[in-house]
Amino acid sequence: MRFRAFSVVVALLLLFVPLSSASTAGQFNSANTVIVLPTTKVVNGTPVHINEDAITGSRLGAFLVLQGVKTFTYRKTVVIPVEYHSVLIPDDNQTYFLTERDMPDLGLNFSTEPVGRSIVLMVNFSRVLYNSTLHAAEFLDRSVEIVFNENTTPLNVTGNYKVFYNTVDGKDVMYLYTYAHSSGNMTSIGGAVSMGGWTIKFLDINLNQSEALISLTYPSGIKKLKTMSKGHYYLMYVDARGNEDFEEYTAYPSARVEELLKNGSREVFVFSPTDFFIGINQAKTVIYEYWFYYKARQYEDGQVYKGQWVWDIDPEKGLYTLYLHVQANSTEFGPVIVGTGSNLSMPISSWNLVLQPVFNRTPTGGVIVGVLGYRFVRTEFVRKTVSIEAQKIVATNDVYSFIVNDTSLRFLPSDKNVIIIGGWVSNKAWRLLEEVYGSGEVDKLKAQVLENGYVVAELKNPYNPNFYVVVLAGRTYRQTAEAVKIFMEQIQT
Repeated sequence: MRFRAFSVVVALLLLFVPLSSASTAGQFNSANTVIVLPTTKVVNGTPVHINEDAITGSRLGAFLVLQGVKTFTYRKTVVIPVEYHSVLIPDDNQTYFLTERDMPDLGLNFSTEPVGRSIVLMVNFSRVLYNSTLHAAEFLDRSVEIVFNENTTPLNVTGNYKVFYNTVDGKDVMYLYTYAHSSGNMTSIGGAVSMGGWTIKFLDINLNQSEALISLTYPSGIKKLKTMSKGHYYLMYVDARGNEDFEEYTAYPSARVEELLKNGSREVFVFSPTDFFIGINQAKTVIYEYWFYYKARQYEDGQVYKGQWVWDIDPEKGLYTLYLHVQANSTEFGPVIVGTGSNLSMPISSWNLVLQPVFNRTPTGGVIVGVLGYRFVRTEFVRKTVSIEAQKIVATNDVYSFIVNDTSLRFLPSDKNVIIIGGWVSNKAWRLLEEVYGSGEVDKLKAQVLENGYVVAELKNPYNPNFYVVVLAGRTYRQTAEAVKIFMEQIQT
């Protein structure tokens, strides 16, 4: 008997998916399930407790309705524009500097002098006119200027960078270089150091002579054998015209490096072996230091930054000015007219800063007759996430198809779970189980009921593996009720 019981349990484990598995938890509700109640009332003259099974089935139905009620958190992120306004600035033909004095919530480091991290934004109101024909403000050439130094240039160069300037063909030019410097680095024979288009590979190290034999790969792909001595500095560069060269110095060649950078070289690489020694595993090792410059961008006088904003570079003072450019009879730099409801936008997008004219109107508030003054407006965008908890209900809209009797179930639906309540004596749906799963598998279910008093079993629907057939049966109505109770506890979420 023990061997037979063990065989039945093993067979059931192979057939049924455990109800406590994560795959089925929360998948049963009144919208996706059919409950099948028994209808047989008398068997061999003995009454079967159908009424009690019906009550048990109704209790399960109510439970599955509640299973479809879930609490969800709904989140919505909104972006709210917040405006900050300066005081009203009169037009007295003055040169005006925007600072926090007139706009306490400015949030930008503006000053009257471009020193340190400060930026200068100035408006020459003698070059801002009222256009009576268009009833609008008209901004002339260089009426608005923004002055930067090398610490504040708005050129979106990430990491460390340095600015160099020069005059080329009568035009002031600004070069921006990404910059890297590192010391105390180590490599050994067979190791390589690559910066930009240059690669230094160490072939051998002579400790007595304090020098190394290297293979130097140029950006063009040319390879040359070179020697490098301890404490010397090796300058490698690609100049503005693409010429490559290699130079050796006994001290850091600062003047030569600056010359190359001011002339717009594309890459400048300085390498210095600081020591040679025997390292781990007897490997000959070099300690080195390097400096590397890579030209990221260049700008020159008159070059457009954005729209009608162009550069004016002052190499002697190290200043870089963006100014509003207007040129007569030009399609590219035409008149700048700002009427009612519009504004003059500053060229740095991240500032979200505009200059708005405030117009004088006739006493009735209609016709524009002049400009009362000007006001800077900065917009910041505040993100706010709002969370709301609410219940979501997934429930059947047809109670008659939710709980049915066994005579109504003629086939297994492919889009519903099916729960059969009661044993094979009282519930005719067991006949359908034999048709679908075979008598051998159904006999195993019956054996489980006879030996354990009840069965809680789940079978995958052969027509759709996303749905299940659940059998909840007992030898008595009380044991059937116990099977239903166990099932509800296992799927409760």
